[in-house]
Amino acid sequence: MSAPAALGVRAFAVPADQPRSRRATDVVLLVPALLGVILAIVVYPPSGFESSLQAFLASVPAWLDPVWGFLADALWLWAGILMVIALVRRRIFIVTQAIAALVLAVLFGLVAARLAIGSWPEITAAVSGAADGPPFPNVRVALASAVVLTVAPHLVRPLRMLGRWILGLGGVGAAVISSVTPMGTLTALLIAVAAAAAVRLTMGTSIGRPPLTYVAAGLAELGVPAHGLEAAERQIAGVFAVRGTDDEGRALTVKVYGRDAYDTQLLARLWRFVWYRGTGAPIGLGRLQVAEREAFVTLLAQSAGLPAQEVVIAATTTSDDALLVLRGEARPLASLGPDRIDDEVLRDAWRALALLGDRGISHQQIAPETVALIDGRVGFTDLAGATVAPDVHRRATDRAQLLMTTACLAGGQRALDAAIAVLGTDGVAALLPYLQSAASTPALRRALKAHGQDVDDLREEAAARVGVEPPELVRLRRVSLRSAIQMALLAVASYAILTAAGGVDWGEFSSTVKDASWEWVAFALLVAQLPRLTQAVATLGSVPAPLPLGPVYAMQLATGYMNLALPSNLARMAVNIRFFQRQGLSAPTAVASGAIDSFASTIVQAILLMLLLTFSESSLEVSLPLPDGGARTLLWILIGVVVFSALVLTLVPRLRRGISGQVRRWWPDVRATLGGLRTSNKLGLLILGSLATEVLFAAALGFFAQAFGYDISLAELLVINISVSLLGSLVPVPGNIGVAEFGLTVGLVSAGMAEEAAFAAVLLYRIATFYLPPLWGFFALGWLQRNRYL
Repeated sequence: MSAPAALGVRAFAVPADQPRSRRATDVVLLVPALLGVILAIVVYPPSGFESSLQAFLASVPAWLDPVWGFLADALWLWAGILMVIALVRRRIFIVTQAIAALVLAVLFGLVAARLAIGSWPEITAAVSGAADGPPFPNVRVALASAVVLTVAPHLVRPLRMLGRWILGLGGVGAAVISSVTPMGTLTALLIAVAAAAAVRLTMGTSIGRPPLTYVAAGLAELGVPAHGLEAAERQIAGVFAVRGTDDEGRALTVKVYGRDAYDTQLLARLWRFVWYRGTGAPIGLGRLQVAEREAFVTLLAQSAGLPAQEVVIAATTTSDDALLVLRGEARPLASLGPDRIDDEVLRDAWRALALLGDRGISHQQIAPETVALIDGRVGFTDLAGATVAPDVHRRATDRAQLLMTTACLAGGQRALDAAIAVLGTDGVAALLPYLQSAASTPALRRALKAHGQDVDDLREEAAARVGVEPPELVRLRRVSLRSAIQMALLAVASYAILTAAGGVDWGEFSSTVKDASWEWVAFALLVAQLPRLTQAVATLGSVPAPLPLGPVYAMQLATGYMNLALPSNLARMAVNIRFFQRQGLSAPTAVASGAIDSFASTIVQAILLMLLLTFSESSLEVSLPLPDGGARTLLWILIGVVVFSALVLTLVPRLRRGISGQVRRWWPDVRATLGGLRTSNKLGLLILGSLATEVLFAAALGFFAQAFGYDISLAELLVINISVSLLGSLVPVPGNIGVAEFGLTVGLVSAGMAEEAAFAAVLLYRIATFYLPPLWGFFALGWLQRNRYL
């Protein structure tokens, strides 16, 4: 907020001593900017269209060159002026940020040039924009733009607007007059955006709260007398809330929607639009429109007889900040203890929500802080995110939020009593499909966690109270984190399969396979699917509690799908732990059981391999070429990691105490889990299941070899398969893609197979055991999630 004339002329929007924070808007800028730079590097050299555009710019009359040169130089001049202003005003932090962004822009520009043109450019020529500088990107423009964009968020609005014009016109001038390609100039601007955003994310920016003196000046400008202004204890993201009193001593609440507030709320509305179904507050609302909307909804609620603060004014000041002034005391129920919230208050909250719905308003942000006592009655505050004319889903979401809110305030039992008293059993039953985490706001989720309230438990308790079965949940999110992860895993899996397929000589493969025995191929394909069942048996042995075999088998299929994106042991452990937790096991027990299940097969493999090499005639001579010094480098890396971890634990007592405390808390459950293995049944299932898995995998490999006319002993197959599996567990490659194919082929060749036949047998084996199971593993994962096993 710019100061009035009485307060002097300002260049910076906020005082220098304000706290700093990292903003989500910088993430939104950084990621697309980096992606744009990467795309520009990929499409270099210039396309035909870009070459034509460059020729057109070169044909601009030469007498305009001084104009373009002045615009390009104005960008550097403005960057220098901003640095001088920051130094004169002693904004050392801003100067430091600008220098950091400049250095980062240099690095980004040089790396982009190296990747695009294939050689490192001469730094002096690149920075100065000389004729012998790199044709991509325009490093000189990137440097000046990075400084301008880094300092801009700290400036008052007029200087920010001037900087935007200089930045745009300077980019145009540089594109016309320099020898850099048009895409090179655009890439320079993207580099500047990325550098500025990265610096702000690393070092933070001012939280954007104007001094109280400027808030008072803005209120005076709007004709609103205010006294005793102070920052409110509770601050809403994107809004600066100030408390005070008017001339008659009545409480005032002032909400200041500055530039930072608008950016934050715009991002929040955009996030909710992308993530959740239904309509909310329009995304395109500006600062004044947001303030006016909250004022309008507040007045609309008052007209329905709902207690609400009085709207004094909603307007903008000459500095283009929007102010909403509300009169009246609003005491959030969160500030009261459970003993001060009686059952009548809880019932009044439900009646207030009914009045809000009757007036065609949906709050959508109900939480313990937004349900308040206003003039001795229960009402709602913070109506900026409310919608009018809501559909049935919005109304039900409000009721679900209020039930979760009252559960935080007074406990689940009393909350349900009040809801049933007002809504009836049918009304509570109707809201149960919406009683889920997706219906809550971030503030409500924090309150639920703080008060130890589990939404799933609350829903089950409510269903039992009204005499219905727990219902199927309504899908409120357009995109869930789980579905996003699934799509990412599916993309990685598809890429892995296509990459592997692209490296195969299919002509040679088909000529070798056409002579194979397809009866043996079909039989081997069938046997290759059985290890998932024996793995499920081994899993049953790792858990102290009894589990059903069917879901555990489905979990093993789902693990096969996850293996395409993660190293096998890691994927198996992650899925197992989550599955065990959903079966009611505690977190320590689930982790211990998952670790036992994940590493038991490795132990069985190591012991079996040692016995085979010691007591059988099998031997395996495999030469795996490594880069010179590779083993020594890996050893030093491992030693460095161990030493660094030991130093961190030694020098950071807080971390050491946290780890030791967690171990002490988890050890009783872990010890009980390990003790469960002493029973012959569990230990037998674990060992025999793991052993049968190894035998079946080796047998499948042998049957594929038999299809090409080669008879290899089971002992040799076990040595080959186990050796490659153990090697793959040490290499962090998803699914051991490439490592397994190479190792198995070498092993079969050393066992006497021709190289072409060995490669074909291994490829069929990998298709049957690795690339094919994820097809039904994907559906198994969905089944487990739908039935709440994951």
